Order: sequence, then C-alpha cells, then structure tokens
Amino acid sequence: MPSDHTTVVREGGLVTVTFNRPAKKNALTAKNWRDLDEVLRQIEDDPADRALVLTGAGGNFSSGADLTGGAGEDRDPDDKGGLTGRGQQLILNEMRTVGEIIGRLQRLPKPTIAAVDGVAVGVALGLAMACDLVVATDRATFSEVFVKRGLALDGGSSYLLPRLIGLRRAKQMTFFGDAVDAATAAEWGLVNEVVAPDDLAATADAWGKRLAAGPPTALSLIKRLLDSGATSSFQDVIEDEARAQHIVFTTADMREGMTAFFERREPRFTGE
Repeated sequence: MPSDHTTVVREGGLVTVTFNRPAKKNALTAKNWRDLDEVLRQIEDDPADRALVLTGAGGNFSSGADLTGGAGEDRDPDDKGGLTGRGQQLILNEMRTVGEIIGRLQRLPKPTIAAVDGVAVGVALGLAMACDLVVATDRATFSEVFVKRGLALDGGSSYLLPRLIGLRRAKQMTFFGDAVDAATAAEWGLVNEVVAPDDLAATADAWGKRLAAGPPTALSLIKRLLDSGATSSFQDVIEDEARAQHIVFTTADMREGMTAFFERREPRFTGE
C-alpha cells in the first residue's frame, strides 16, 4: 500500500497519484519512489486502471529529489536508507533505480497526464516529461536545475527534453539551469495546456476521465506508434501502423466505435 508520502485515488478507470509532502514542496523521498514503483506495476497489470494522472499536493508538483532522504520523519521498516530506500550504495545504482521507475512510467501502455502547479524541478521534471500529456497552471515553473548544483542530468532528461523542445532549447535549459515559466514552456512544447490554478485539478480529471473512457487497445497502440515513430523509418512506421490496425480490427471496441458512428451517438468502450 502507498505510504503517507503518496496518495492514490481510483475512480472510473482513472488513477490519480499525488505526491503528498506539501511542507517540503513534495521533494521525493524513498517512500515516494517505492510508492510510485508499486502503483505503476499495479496500473500496468490491472485492466480496470485505464489512465493515470500524476500530480503534487499543496500548490507544487515536486521540487525534485529530497537529498536529506526525509531526515527527521518516521521511516518505514523496509527503508534501508539512501535516496531510494535500498540502502547506502553508489549513486550509479541509485540513479539506475530511479531511471527504471521513470522508464516504467514512460513505457506504461496506458495514457498518462502530469498536472503541474508550482515547481517541477530536476528529476521531478523528468517524471512530468515521461507522461504523455502535461497540464500546468499559469504560475508553474520548470527547471533543469542540475548544473547549479554541479550535477549532470538524470531523470531521463537527456532523452526526453530535446525530443520535446528541440536540442538548442534543451541546451539552453540545462546549461543555465534557469526556471522556465508556464507560458514559455507551452510555447516551446513542454506543456500541452496552461490553466488557472483553480482549474488544474478539474482539467486534469476531465482529460483523465476522457482517456479512461476511450478504447484501451487503440490508445495503447497509438501511444506506442507515436513514441517509436521518431526513431523509425517511414517504411517501418507504415508497417507498424498496418499491424496496429489489424489488431484493433479484432476488438469489440472497434465494432462499438463503428456502430456508434452509424447510429450517431457517443461510443461506449468496454476494453474488449
């Protein structure tokens, strides 16, 4: 079960995961990483979980890794110390653990949304970028702060950032480490939609429920096609599309979608 550092709410196929350390701007502890790893595995395995919203409590997404490891707070019995609770070890191994969790989020065969208020910094920005869609408030800021701490990149930033905003913008963000405001992030392609703070939860929930009500097999294949298309040849892409269409033609959801079209009504997808 998730710890007190993370809340998980399920409603109508939508799973909302919230980092819950508002006093620390939701800085990520070993508990958060363990919670996220667990819930991602659950979502991947459970057909009833059809979409994910990832967000933070108290007006911030996350200020990145908690380098204190949550010192001064009650530790779980399974927490052996270190950034990820697996014991003191080389930072190489810690980063591989974090990378595997973020990779699991990026590869999740179901649509994901990051709902960002306040700050999304460092490895937390990596989590947001690993989601399929990003909704942000007009007061949100995004920062690849690593260089200001004498650090290199992590959280998948070197892969995700240039693919989202282009290589030159990525170098600008990472070389200087300056915060980028929400309007700029939207202009650059880091964010899909900018909303007022009071509208963030409702917008993310509405988007998430639309995705959860969609045809799961088709959405999963669309996600895979788009994620792989950037590094595939045109010939490979059209072959992959042909195979994907062949798969969805076997589903009840495709038949429902076509029936709804001819009957001039909204489809009711069941995931079958």
